[in-house]
Amino acid sequence: MSTFSVSGLSSGINSDEIISKLMELERRPVSLLQSKKTAYNDKITAYSDLASKVSAFKTAADSLKTTSNFYAKKASVSDSTVLDASATNSSPAGSYTIASHSTAGKIQLAQTEQKSHTAGTVALTTSVNDSGSGKVFQYTYAGTQRSITVANGTTLEGLRDLVNSDSGNPGVTATVIYDGSVYKLALTGNDSGSAKTISIDAGTTLDGTGSTVNFTSSSFTTNQTAQDAMLRINGIDITSSSNTVSGVVAGLTITLKKESTSSVTVAVTNDTDSIKKKIEDFVKAYNDVINYVASKSTWDSTSRTGGPLFGDATARDVVRRLKELAISTVSAASSDVDSLTKIGITTNSKDGTLSVNSTTLGDKLASKIDDVVKLFATTTTGIANLMWSYSDTVTKSTDGALTIRKSGLQTVVNNIAGNITSLETRLNKIEDDLRKRFSSLETLLNGLTSQGTFLSSQITQWNK
Repeated sequence: MSTFSVSGLSSGINSDEIISKLMELERRPVSLLQSKKTAYNDKITAYSDLASKVSAFKTAADSLKTTSNFYAKKASVSDSTVLDASATNSSPAGSYTIASHSTAGKIQLAQTEQKSHTAGTVALTTSVNDSGSGKVFQYTYAGTQRSITVANGTTLEGLRDLVNSDSGNPGVTATVIYDGSVYKLALTGNDSGSAKTISIDAGTTLDGTGSTVNFTSSSFTTNQTAQDAMLRINGIDITSSSNTVSGVVAGLTITLKKESTSSVTVAVTNDTDSIKKKIEDFVKAYNDVINYVASKSTWDSTSRTGGPLFGDATARDVVRRLKELAISTVSAASSDVDSLTKIGITTNSKDGTLSVNSTTLGDKLASKIDDVVKLFATTTTGIANLMWSYSDTVTKSTDGALTIRKSGLQTVVNNIAGNITSLETRLNKIEDDLRKRFSSLETLLNGLTSQGTFLSSQITQWNK
């Protein structure tokens, strides 16, 4: 906008108001372009939202598009005080007997090793080395030996801290326990398993001589021995360094909680409730796409304006294709479950959304689950496979239809913004010209007024 002003003192004309009115007329093309730009930005926003919803639908389809993704398994145990179990999608349905290991004679827990100092000290601050020189505390854990230098004057808690802060500590935690009469150093392995043993080694020179406290091997007792978990699964002996046993049966994880001489049964079954929920989520995500496009494609006959996706071919094509896929028939599935309709998912003829008959779907999952999985997960023809593939195609970040459409709209917006900038530049020049013209007019009128005043003065003198 021009900063040049016109006073209007000579003419009495409100030049600024006149110029403002004239510029309003000149700016109408800019206003139209700004409205157009806003409308295209609304379209971009609508396509961004649509892409997000299609991506969410793609995720829902992904949970059903392969056999391993489709199935959900659950594990139940006959005695949860002895062990727990969990199963993933890849776990085969079946019954597994967890029994005593043939060698251990029981379901045996894995343990960490723990040793403690037997003599102890009278106080935490008791010095364990008053020899006047440095001594060594040497131990081995899981095959790794460490030699800790214990300086003269080191207390019991100082020895504890030396073990714990050692940068080469192979996995031992030192603690000090007060048993009611003395303070004792305890060493505990961080990991279970028979290989995770602790030994106090011969290199220890804190041996009870020369004003030191005895921390040699003979002064320690083993409170708990490192050992493996041992159990038998369906007649096969299993040894594990951890109480969490996995990899024996695909997808099945068993967590031992206590030792037992009694067998425990683990049953792995299809979790039809979880599968049903995945299908319901798939339908919901589908409906979100359909309903969103419909809500943005309305036409207001009163204002004669349409929503941002009204009449837009790309959005319309997305909906059309999804609806086509939703009514597909999958020949790989048995004839009584070869379409969504036959498992209780029907299409609303008015708006194209899907509805789930929970009872029918539940019955089909209970009685025909291996065929229902074919309806969704058959390679290239399963409905979830087709839906996922199409959703992936249209949302690709480089050449997806939705991406291309957004990019095209952004180009239009950028062009409009450029046109607006050009128009603004031209309008500023027009306004400057108008102000200069009115200023010239004011100057001219001011000159004429001065001449008139002079002539009137001369005439007055002549008449005297």
